[in-house]
Amino acid sequence: MAKVNPKLINELKELGAFDISACYSCGICTVTCPLVQEGHEFPRKIIRYAILGLEDKLVSSTEPWLCYYCGECTQSCPRGADPAGFMMATRRYLTTRYDQTGFSKRLYKSRFIEFISAALLFALTVSVIYLLHGPIVLSKVDLDSFLPTHLVELGDLVILVVLSGLLLANIYRMYRFTVSAKGIPFLVHIKEFIRTVVPHFLTQVRMLKCSRNTINWIMHVLIVYGYATIFILVVVFLPLFQTNIIYPIYNPVRLGGYLASAALIVGAGYGIYGRIRKNTLVRQYSHSTDWLFLTLLYLTIVSGILIDVFKYLNLPLETYVIYTIHLGFVTPLLVLEVPFAKWSHLAYRPLAIYFTRLNDIAKTKSEAHILVKVSN
Repeated sequence: MAKVNPKLINELKELGAFDISACYSCGICTVTCPLVQEGHEFPRKIIRYAILGLEDKLVSSTEPWLCYYCGECTQSCPRGADPAGFMMATRRYLTTRYDQTGFSKRLYKSRFIEFISAALLFALTVSVIYLLHGPIVLSKVDLDSFLPTHLVELGDLVILVVLSGLLLANIYRMYRFTVSAKGIPFLVHIKEFIRTVVPHFLTQVRMLKCSRNTINWIMHVLIVYGYATIFILVVVFLPLFQTNIIYPIYNPVRLGGYLASAALIVGAGYGIYGRIRKNTLVRQYSHSTDWLFLTLLYLTIVSGILIDVFKYLNLPLETYVIYTIHLGFVTPLLVLEVPFAKWSHLAYRPLAIYFTRLNDIAKTKSEAHILVKVSN
């Protein structure tokens, strides 16, 4: 018997599904959605799970991640029930369910926890730098002396290992919740992983199936690749990136940093502008965690640019101060957003496509087996 949670719909309303009670299940949202495929119809089915309190059904669904929040369903809803906003709220709910620590749930439901967590991580980072920094050279900019690269690399490694561990644990729980496939050969798992996760992670091309999403897709790609470039420069090429050498403008490290910063400024700026102006249907409501993510990202970018500006103007003290502040913003951006909040969707979305594919293969195989038995 299916487990019923009568408080499920209220939990989703806390996460942004305000208007879903107006739904009377006509199914127009599902008919108009350009991303619906046979066997994976949404949002109507997912809304019914929530209204009926079918928690297990909702948690085992991959469909909320197959939605790319274009708003076509909300515009066509005759009751103004905002199914697109409901799907966004459902993704927040699922993120809290995949996280075994329970911190994601607290982060999404309490602005106080959200603010104090970011503030504490900022203060902790600044305090550690204050205690561990090297000589403060004021005759010239000397970042290597102020904060030796081996200390930054050690910090990068600690954060990378901890966050990867948390995210992988969440992904494992997502797999346990959503994948019912049995008896699929290991090689099929590998082939389907390469066919689904790799291209969708790199391109998010499914987003373009909805014509409303073209601009959003461009901005999404700018943010992802801008961030990935900075990540590679900081983690892999830190000795070249954090250096006292004044590179010429055409140097790959300097040029790559500028291009990545420009991509992030445009992408994050578009997200902030749209939310302030509420200029599209899907920007009418923003959860506080959306603002936290964009604010931390923007502050990280701006402070990162200022490091370069002060360094090239040969302002030593200003460079060291802004570098400390910059790392203070980077820590909460990574620690809060990667395993517990918005940034995690970069992993969950392509994996949901992969897990859906595994379930479909198993279902097809099972149906074929039944047909063979019947024919015999």
